[in-house]
Amino acid sequence: MPLRFAPPRTRHLAVTSHRSGPVHTIAAQGHIDLATDAPWHDHLIDAATSVDGTTHLVVDLTDVTYLSWASTAALIRAHHACAARGRHLVVRAGGAILTGLRLTRLDHTLTITPATTTARTATAHNHSEWLIA
Repeated sequence: MPLRFAPPRTRHLAVTSHRSGPVHTIAAQGHIDLATDAPWHDHLIDAATSVDGTTHLVVDLTDVTYLSWASTAALIRAHHACAARGRHLVVRAGGAILTGLRLTRLDHTLTITPATTTARTATAHNHSEWLIA
């Protein structure tokens, strides 16, 4: 009898950027892990280091269904880049993503605001939305 494996799950990540006056919002939707980390990191650091009139950077993770521990390093880098430029970084998160950020005590370094709605994870396997990798 041949072994059968489930087809690999596709990892989708969409990152959008929006400015409204001095507030720059970066919103992510989907999985943020090592396979999708590059666009996430690039958008976040570009927004944190831009030479425009941004005073507040909002990182919206409410539509993120998966966030790996390794990918949270970009949040810390963006926080330091904002602080060096006199900007304030705020992270919006909910559900398992918020819980993961709190469990790792990133809420002691970052300003994290709970979101009232969160993305629903559609998974075929029973696993956590937070990966320690």
